[in-house]
Amino acid sequence: MVTTTHPPKEYPVAPQSGMPLLILWAILLAATVLPLAFMIGDKGLAQLASPRAWLGPALLSLAGVVVSLGYLRKRIALDAGNLVVRSTFYTRTVAIGSLQLERARIVDLAEHRALKPAIKTNGYGLPGFRSGHYRMGDGSKAFCLITDHSRVLVLPLRDGSQLLLSPEQPRALLDALKQTAGDATP
Repeated sequence: MVTTTHPPKEYPVAPQSGMPLLILWAILLAATVLPLAFMIGDKGLAQLASPRAWLGPALLSLAGVVVSLGYLRKRIALDAGNLVVRSTFYTRTVAIGSLQLERARIVDLAEHRALKPAIKTNGYGLPGFRSGHYRMGDGSKAFCLITDHSRVLVLPLRDGSQLLLSPEQPRALLDALKQTAGDATP
């Protein structure tokens, strides 16, 4: 018997509202320039000639690059009966069978505050963007990839946790998950 493997089916992530990276870099720029300005004021321009004066700005710039590259890593895919979510520094692979698709829904987090990420337990957040592991307003655990708070696909898992995702077309992903789950049942 010949088995064929299908390439993963990707579902684009909804575009980010606002400019979180611009905000991040503005904060990093201020954190770099202000200390240098104080050094100039205290001891003059000669202080800037020291390599030690540039160590902090260099480390902040490196951190900014790492955080920016992490932010750009966003992917949702169906692959061999699994939902694979890659977001910043995190990856979560969930078997379709462990999803409670009958309870899945698409919500606006402004209306459903209990589902809004409240406490970051191991995550990455910028204004309007949540990635990683969070506690929700209702105390439940969730893995999040949220870029559009107005259309979030909530996928409850059998272990009591949830996935909160922002695919560009949440209904298409939910339909594909249901189709895949239906194909897997005998």
